[in-house]
Amino acid sequence: MPRVIQAFALQTSFVQSLNDVIQGLGVSVLLPIIIFVIALAFRVNASQAAKSAILIGVGFVGIFLVIGMFGEEIGPLANAMVDATGLELAAVDVGWPAAAAIAFGIAELGVWVIPIFVVLNLALYAIGFTFTLNVDIWNYWHFAFIAGLVFFATNSWAVAMGIGLTLGVFLLVAADWFQPAIEETFDTPGISIPHGTSVPYAVAAIPIHEVVKRIPGVGSTTWDPETIQQRFGVFGEPVTIGLVLGILIGIGGNINSLGTADAWYTILGAGITFAAVMHILPMMVGILMEGLTPLSQSIRDTMTQRFEDRDFAVGLDSAILIGHESTIAASLIAVPIAILMMIVLPGNNVLWGVDLATFPFFFAMMVPLMDGDVVKMVITGIILMIPMHYIAGAVAPLLTDAAVSADFDLGDASLITSPVADAGSPATGVLALPGQALGISGAYLSLAVGIVSILALWLALRLWPRKMYVIAGASPEKADEMVQRRHMEGKAGVLPTKLGEPIDPDDLADEVAESD
Repeated sequence: MPRVIQAFALQTSFVQSLNDVIQGLGVSVLLPIIIFVIALAFRVNASQAAKSAILIGVGFVGIFLVIGMFGEEIGPLANAMVDATGLELAAVDVGWPAAAAIAFGIAELGVWVIPIFVVLNLALYAIGFTFTLNVDIWNYWHFAFIAGLVFFATNSWAVAMGIGLTLGVFLLVAADWFQPAIEETFDTPGISIPHGTSVPYAVAAIPIHEVVKRIPGVGSTTWDPETIQQRFGVFGEPVTIGLVLGILIGIGGNINSLGTADAWYTILGAGITFAAVMHILPMMVGILMEGLTPLSQSIRDTMTQRFEDRDFAVGLDSAILIGHESTIAASLIAVPIAILMMIVLPGNNVLWGVDLATFPFFFAMMVPLMDGDVVKMVITGIILMIPMHYIAGAVAPLLTDAAVSADFDLGDASLITSPVADAGSPATGVLALPGQALGISGAYLSLAVGIVSILALWLALRLWPRKMYVIAGASPEKADEMVQRRHMEGKAGVLPTKLGEPIDPDDLADEVAESD
């Protein structure tokens, strides 16, 4: 028995050290290393793999520099608006970087979720349950985040880990579902997005969009960036939109001091910062994609040669999507709306801060679903932000307890939260809030709902693949292509790729057209 205990202690120490390395490196260093190793394993030329990995790292650094600059600019302005109203909002938004750090430090859940989920993902791919291999190990923090909240609600490590892994598996299946639309819209062949922030909002957006597109005057018009530029000329240019939004928010944040020069320095600075985000962020994503695209295509080609009976997708961060003009425009418009909602929503206790810069991840996967229509995206976002405020406020006590246990410095805050990522997420509402309200019985309910949701989505993708891909935003032609890639061979591993009636290749276009 002492040897068993010693072996377990050594194993735990190794996993803890691995976790420390992952946190220390961060996504901008860790993911390029992982991609480089994977590329070599798939016999990509070493020099090409190294160059691509470096470009991926540079792209991530650039993206987070832009988002960080945006957050530093908008946070104080949001606080100034609240101060002007005299409101007291207790749950301070500390943002996703703090949430990730807390998640990896809770009760060793973050330590163990990485090796367990890697093995689970490999097993699920081997048997044909998913087409996605999620190599974005850094973003496993989303699983640990949910697990940590459940742990502090129930004090059950096993149930908490089970719910965290359930979220991870749901993201894999949902990534398979959205991949055709993502691949088509963003030109990312062989890449899926099992991202813990973006996926739950995209899934929740589907039924909301069905209502929004039926609103008179909204569903019958198109407001994508290209159309906006055509209708408004220079005033529809992304940088102009950013400039105007930044100035308006700057005025709101300095409403009591508009007669001073310092106020106008801040206002004009906010305008240029917003314009810079609109112009620079797509460039940074372009650098990332310059490194990623050739590698992902090479890896996918190798996998399809080795496993001719199945499709394969590399699961990556939704950061590769946030450079789309529709995403950036909707995100900047959402900022003042979120600040206004913070002030006027009855019973809200969330004080926005760092996560105002995270809206690109909120909107990223909605672009194909709504054909890049900024108006539809913003309306859908407004509807989603209403429960977001209340969920983020409700779990703030749990997140604060988790932060204290992870030795996170709360500063002057009595409560902390991260509304977009992931304290206000639909996933948090489904998987963590029941445990908080009902204890262990609520957590079991969440676990059951999560498992049923996974199986229901998996079955739907095998029974009606064409319709499901179109529902997620793929064109009928892309849905046809994906059905031929994934669902014509009968099996992938030991599980079927198609249930029910077999697919007649001659009938592909007809059924998709009916569901469009």
